Amino acid sequence: PGRGWRSPGSDDRLQPWPRHEHVKIRRLSTKDLADVARIQRECYSGHFIESIDSFAAKLSAHSGFSFVAESGGVAVGYVVAFPWTFGEVPELGGLDYTPAPDTDSLYLHDLAVIPDARSSGAAQRLFDAVLGAARSAGIRRIFLVAIGTASRYWRRHGFEAVAADEALERRLAGY
Repeated sequence: PGRGWRSPGSDDRLQPWPRHEHVKIRRLSTKDLADVARIQRECYSGHFIESIDSFAAKLSAHSGFSFVAESGGVAVGYVVAFPWTFGEVPELGGLDYTPAPDTDSLYLHDLAVIPDARSSGAAQRLFDAVLGAARSAGIRRIFLVAIGTASRYWRRHGFEAVAADEALERRLAGY
């Protein structure tokens, strides 16, 4: 219990991922973008995979709310969040994420953990890092777009669905 399994490189023997306490969280930087791309490919398909340029734009707009999870020296997950106006959904795969001057909220854009590490505690540790950074910055509201079956996960963390007007529905069509 509490462990996932991974296959280390070409070795066919399965090895347990380290327990929760061995997952290290640190700030995400542009040096991590190749790992972000790899993790995306393991977690998503189709139009949900964003370019490295788009992630670089998100980090250059505000990197203080984005983190990477490492286990055994390997990046196993990441979270990208940035200040944004509540109720406005940024473009998926865009290149400009400059927040409005009166931005009052944090947009949690993406939290992804590779399938083999999902029981390692990495997702919770990444989410906790975002919450701590938001609190430190005086941000009191976080919002997101839940895709696929992720809405159940986010409800367990206290998020609630909000009604979408026509303009928001059009923006969400890109997700």
